[in-house]
Amino acid sequence: MRAAYVTAAICAAALAFGAAGGAEAKSACVKKAGEGWGMSKGMAQFQSFEIIQQVTGNWPVQTDLISKPSYSCKGSGGGWTCIARATVCKKGA
Repeated sequence: MRAAYVTAAICAAALAFGAAGGAEAKSACVKKAGEGWGMSKGMAQFQSFEIIQQVTGNWPVQTDLISKPSYSCKGSGGGWTCIARATVCKKGA
C-alpha cells in the first residue's frame, strides 16, 4: 500500500516541479526536478532522477541531453527522500 502511495506522490511532485506552461516549448533547454523515495540513499537518488527522465520523455530510452543531476537528500527512520535537479536539452536544438 505504501509503495502505491509513494509512487503517486512522486509522480504528482514531479509534475508540479515540471509544470512551466507554454514558455517551456519555446526553449531548447529546461530545468527539471523530481522527488523520489527509497530504503537507501542510492535508491532514492535513482528514483528522483528517473522521474525527470519520465516526465521529459526520456524513459526508458534517453533521447535528449540531460545534465548530471544535483541531489538534495534527507534520511529518516523509514528511508530516504531525495530531490534531483537537472537541465534537459533537446538534441539538435
